[in-house]
This record gives sequence, C-alpha cells and structure tokens, in this order.
Amino acid sequence: MTIQGLQLGPALNAVAETPISISGTAGADLSVQGRGFSMPDLTKALEGSGHLAVKDGKIEGVHILQEVVSALNVAGMSLGDAKATAFSTIETDLAIKQGVINVQRLLMDSHDFQATGGGTIGFDQRLNLAVNLNLSQDVSQKIAAASPVVKIALKDGRLSLPLTITGTAQAPSYGVDVKGLTGKVQEQVKKRVEEAVDGLLKGTTKPEDLQKDGKELLKGLFGR
Repeated sequence: MTIQGLQLGPALNAVAETPISISGTAGADLSVQGRGFSMPDLTKALEGSGHLAVKDGKIEGVHILQEVVSALNVAGMSLGDAKATAFSTIETDLAIKQGVINVQRLLMDSHDFQATGGGTIGFDQRLNLAVNLNLSQDVSQKIAAASPVVKIALKDGRLSLPLTITGTAQAPSYGVDVKGLTGKVQEQVKKRVEEAVDGLLKGTTKPEDLQKDGKELLKGLFGR
C-alpha cells in the first residue's frame, strides 16, 4: 500500500485524540496483514513493515527543546513556542507485530536540532523511544551559557544529548540520559587533559598556562 500527500493532522485526529498531535504532509509505503473482527483482535494480529515520511509539519502539544532544557535543570531559558515543535522532515522504517510498532532508523530534522534513534510505540499508546539529539550551534551555545556542565560537554561547539521518551501518548515523559551526558563530559575533560600534556611535552604549553586552563576547567565543571 502506497500513500502520498496525506495531510497527517486530520487523519490522526479521526483515529484518536491525544494531547500531542502531528501535522504535515505524509507519504508511506506499507505492507501489512491481519485478521480479527474486533479492534483489539485486529491490532494484536496486525503484522507488516514499511517506511513513513512526513514533511514540513509540527508536533503540537510539546516543545522538545524546552523539555530538554527542563530535564537539564537550566533555569530562565525560553525557546519560543512552548507547545509546538516545527520540523522539516520525519522519516522512519516501521515494523508492526503483536500490537507494537517498532520504530527503526528514525530521523527528524528541525531548524534547531537533528534527532536519530528508534524504539517502540504500542497500539495501547505506550511509548519507549530513545533518540540522540544533535542541537544546532546557536541553541547549544544558549544552553551552555546557562549550564557549566553542558558547556564542558560541547563538541565542536555543539551539544549532543541522549533523550528518552516514555509513558503514553496521553502523558509522555521526557528525560535526558544523565549517564550518557556524564560520559560526554568525561570524554571532553580527557581530551583537554591529553592536549595539555601533549603541549607540555612539545613545549607549546607553559606550566602557568596549564594551571590557568585547569582553573577554567574546574570553573566550567563546578560553576565557580
């Protein structure tokens, strides 16, 4: 089954009403089969796979970056519309089995970030998604200016964050994988230490410069 040019918002609203909805122009290539006379039987027996692409739309009801800022405990930041996330593209491969949609090779492009990942969405509306958010340089710098830890975690001026989306479509929960973020901080600290040692061995870094860099690194980590 091939679908092109479908306006996703009205189509989803006709199926189910949730606090979060997706608008945009959708195209899909799906191969599914199932059996049953009731909706529970049909959804449980439905199986198939395919590819879905949505262009130039919005996720209404949630501002993903604002959820990230909240999860990082960054105070006093406003990132525009608090209840919508605009995107240029959402693409994913799908595999449907036993009432669960497996989201594979998810890609979402937005002006402020790119997200990649996957997970599951149940026909019972349960969510279990894990994505990696690569924030734009502009957004990364804004968040880093308000968070010393985030500033250390920057790589090439940009922030990459592991984000989890759990709960249900009615009440989704967003969280930043703190362990993953800590790993990025450790990686950047290790890199800076290695660069400093290399500079000392080559004679391009003076001991007093190393001491200054160390103080700046500690200030970045602890905010003082």
